[in-house]
Amino acid sequence: MKGATRCGGALALALATMLFLFTLGASMVSMGMTALRRSRFDHLRAQALALAHAGVEKAIYYLLHTAPDGSKDGSWRTTTPLVESVGDLGRYAITVRNGSGENRGKVVVESIGTATQGAMQRERTLRVVLLVGAENVAAWNHVLFMGRGLEGASISGNSTIRGNIHLLGDGEPYTDLDGDRRYDSGEPFSDDNRNGRWDLGESYLDLDQDGRYDAREPFDDLNGNGMWDGPLSRWQNVLSLTGNASIGNNYDGMSPLLRSLLVPPPVEYFGGEYVETLRARFRVKHGRVSLSGSATIGWPDDPGGMPPVKETMDGVYTGDGWAGRGGANVYSDNGKDADYDLPDDLVTFPALTQPAKIGGVTYASWMDYYRQHALILDGDLTLTVGQSFGPVTDAEGNSLEVTPTGIVKVSGTVLIRGSLTFARGGGSRRTFTYLVSPLPGEKGATIVAEEDIVVDTSLLPAALFPTLHAHFHLGLLGWVLPMVIGVSARVYPMFLLAEE
Repeated sequence: MKGATRCGGALALALATMLFLFTLGASMVSMGMTALRRSRFDHLRAQALALAHAGVEKAIYYLLHTAPDGSKDGSWRTTTPLVESVGDLGRYAITVRNGSGENRGKVVVESIGTATQGAMQRERTLRVVLLVGAENVAAWNHVLFMGRGLEGASISGNSTIRGNIHLLGDGEPYTDLDGDRRYDSGEPFSDDNRNGRWDLGESYLDLDQDGRYDAREPFDDLNGNGMWDGPLSRWQNVLSLTGNASIGNNYDGMSPLLRSLLVPPPVEYFGGEYVETLRARFRVKHGRVSLSGSATIGWPDDPGGMPPVKETMDGVYTGDGWAGRGGANVYSDNGKDADYDLPDDLVTFPALTQPAKIGGVTYASWMDYYRQHALILDGDLTLTVGQSFGPVTDAEGNSLEVTPTGIVKVSGTVLIRGSLTFARGGGSRRTFTYLVSPLPGEKGATIVAEEDIVVDTSLLPAALFPTLHAHFHLGLLGWVLPMVIGVSARVYPMFLLAEE
C-alpha cells in the first residue's frame, strides 16, 4: 500500500508541476503576443506620424511651387481633403485653409497620416500654422540697397528711414577658374623660362595647400585700385547709425503733408490688433552694424494709437552681428541675432562695370553706356535747397535742373564725374522735391556719381510716391566711395540709394 500511495503522490505532484508550467508558458505566450501586438501598433503609430509629416511637407511644397490647381503664388486652398498615397506605407489627407482669429493672414495646414497593416490601422494628425508669402528682394523694393565698398557708410543726426534695407558687403565679382569658390590671387612660382606664366614642372609655393598651382583669377575691379577686394569681414562696420537716426516699419510721426504723398500702407493683424505696416526687413550679408546714441532699428511693440502701427521690424538678419551698443536698440519679430537668411547667390549687386545690352546694342559696361548716352557733368556737384541750377540738357534729351523753390527736375540719365551732394539751404529750406520725366521707352530717371553721394536734406517726390508705377522712380547710383545720409534727411520707400 505504501508503494501505491507514493506513486499517487508523485503523479499528483507531476500533474501540478505540468499545470504550473503550462500556465506559466501560456502567460509568457500571452505576454509575448501582447508585446508583439503593441509593438506593431507602436510601429503603425510612428508610421502614421511620419505620413502626417510627409503630408505637411507636401502641402508646403505645393504652396511654394506648383499646386494641384496649377497656381504658383501660394494661393492654393482645399475645399475637401487631398488624399495621396506613399507607396505601400500608407496615405495622408491634407487640408489647407486660411486662418482666422489670431491666425488671420496665415495658412493652416492639417495633415492626417494613416498607416495600415492587415486589419490594423492607426492615424495621427498634425496641424501647422504657416506664414506664406513671396517677398520682393529686388533693388527697387528697398529704401537702401548697397553693394561692395561701403565700409564706414553712416546714417546720422535725425535721419529717418522707413522701409526695407539690404546691405550686401560682397567682394568684387571674379571668375572662379578652378571652381573652389574662393578668389586666387596667383601663387608665386619659379618661372624658369622667364615667360611670365607658370609652366608644368616649374616649382611654386602652394599657399592654400590644395596640391595644384592656382593662377591669378580675373576679377571686376569696381573701385579701380588694381587689386581684388573681398567681402567685408566680421570686424568691419558696414553701416553706422548715430545720434537719433532711426530705421522703422511704419509712417508714425510723419507730417500730414508728407503722408499725403503716400499711398496707404498695408494693414495686417499683429499682436491682437490690426496695424499699418511696411513689412520692412533689415538685412546685412557681410560686415557689422554699429549703433550709438539713441539710434534705433524698429521700436518696442506698443498697442494702440491712431492709427495703430507696427513698431517692430518684420525681420532683422545680420551675418556678422553688431558693434557699438551691441544691438541694444534693435526691435524685431525675430529678435536681433538671426543670421543672414537668403541663399548666398540669390541677391547680387548689379555692378556698373558689367556688360550691358540696351536697345540691341552691347556695351562693355554700364558705365560705358552712361558715358556715351548720359548728360555728363564734370567735377563734384552740390545741389542746395533754395539755389537754382541749370537747366542743363544734351541732344539725347537728358536734362537736370533745380528751381529756386527746391524742385529737382530730372530726365533720362545724368552722369557726374565726381561726387554728388544734396545740401539743405538756410533757415527752413531743408527739402528737395524731385520731378521725373522719363525719356521714351525708359522707366524713371537716374543720376550716377562716379564718387560718393551725400544726402544732407530731405528728398521727396513732387507728387505721389511712385509705389505703383516705376515710371517715376529717381535712382541714385554712387559708384566708388561711401554714401552718407545725415543731418535731418528723410528717405522713404521706393527711393533707391545704391552704392557699389
